[in-house]
Amino acid sequence: MRLAIIGAGFTGTQTALELLRRLPPGSHILLHERSGVFGPGLAYSTAHADHLLNVRAANMSAFEDDPSHFLRWLWAGDLPGPAVPPSGHAFMPRGLYGRYLAETLAAAEAQVAPAVTVERSARPVIGVDEAPDGVDLKFADGDRCRVDLVVVATGNNPPQWPFPEGLAAVDPFRLIGDPWDDGELGRIGPDDDVVILGTGLTAVDVVTLLGRRGHRGRITALSRRGLLPSVHEQTRPWKPFLVPGEDPRPLAYLRRVRDEVRKAALEGIGWRSVIDALRPATQDLWRALPLAERQRFLRHLRPWWEVHRHRMAPQVAEGIFALRDAGQFAVKAGRIRGWAAAPEGLAISLGPKGGGAAERLTAAFAVNCTGVSVDYRRISAPLVRHLLDRGLARPDSLGLGFDVDENFGLIAADGTASRRLFALGPPCKGALWEITAVPDIRKQSRAFALRLFPDRDRGTPS
Repeated sequence: MRLAIIGAGFTGTQTALELLRRLPPGSHILLHERSGVFGPGLAYSTAHADHLLNVRAANMSAFEDDPSHFLRWLWAGDLPGPAVPPSGHAFMPRGLYGRYLAETLAAAEAQVAPAVTVERSARPVIGVDEAPDGVDLKFADGDRCRVDLVVVATGNNPPQWPFPEGLAAVDPFRLIGDPWDDGELGRIGPDDDVVILGTGLTAVDVVTLLGRRGHRGRITALSRRGLLPSVHEQTRPWKPFLVPGEDPRPLAYLRRVRDEVRKAALEGIGWRSVIDALRPATQDLWRALPLAERQRFLRHLRPWWEVHRHRMAPQVAEGIFALRDAGQFAVKAGRIRGWAAAPEGLAISLGPKGGGAAERLTAAFAVNCTGVSVDYRRISAPLVRHLLDRGLARPDSLGLGFDVDENFGLIAADGTASRRLFALGPPCKGALWEITAVPDIRKQSRAFALRLFPDRDRGTPS
């Protein structure tokens, strides 16, 4: 069997790891990653030690059925920094986790060779075409090759600038569209005022980096509600309490969560334990919601879920709050109404939350941390455009990614589900909701591999 995995960040790497455990002898994986860096992906390629994982090390194993795999790797290595405690309650640098993924992939390849082989390629895949006996991959250089199955594991798409009116008048030098590009962020001088669009974890990373660089200028983060992520604290186990299918409405879910938080408080247990208890069932709870109820959740509860579910590491929060208390960092709530050039660099018209006269904010630079683009109708990536334009895939009904069936097969424009083209990871957000964090993606990739090869397992690489 010949399989192609397009993308070798966490999703593609994780899919390769699970398949390498199960593929029969003679199989071949084509692993395509246009960056040429296999394993870390964008999320875990950062070299900054202050960019920490937002999940405890104990929960970051690459293998769902081997939960201590990452901890064993940490304990076995001669790594800088404090020792990881036996509990695994530590938030490690993201770049270190990227190294773990790269080394684990290399070990898995060595474990199965030569019976199963992996071919790594940095050639961009710009299209796929289904044939009666396989799938043809089309590369940017015009070359083609035939495989049996394709997994689209392209991860997250870059953010798009909100409210483009007036944006063309702003000097592009002042607009930093990729918050992970050190070259772009390096344009910011230590005394420059900066506006950050978004107040989520990516914005937190940018503020942290600027603070560590000794930035002296004013930093202002903007979002509709002005909510920063909550902070991780030590949690205690809390029993599952929501059953998928029972009163599938966001309002009913919210009431149950609030009831459980009150019960937990009586036992001296914080709300974080209650939210964490939802994790094993989150995808099933989402799937149980009718479409109208999913839309209602997105309209009313999504921001509150995000700030409670996706939290900052404690040491990161300390730095953020120190900058805020010093008056250097502030968060504002409102909607962007327009852009303009200004002597300082740029100006933003911000309509305050609740209405009223707009506020004019000026800065030398704006950094786009609004989050990944999920509306595939607006994404210009060649492979996405090819799949949609050829009718091989369609956007899901919520505009959060590709439409997929229960086996993660891409659903074509005519409503038929493919048995050769699959999507895993963030492109499945509309179907699964929680599918961006390591625990969720490793669960999905394992389920996918087990459906293909239920009776084979070589075990995890040491």
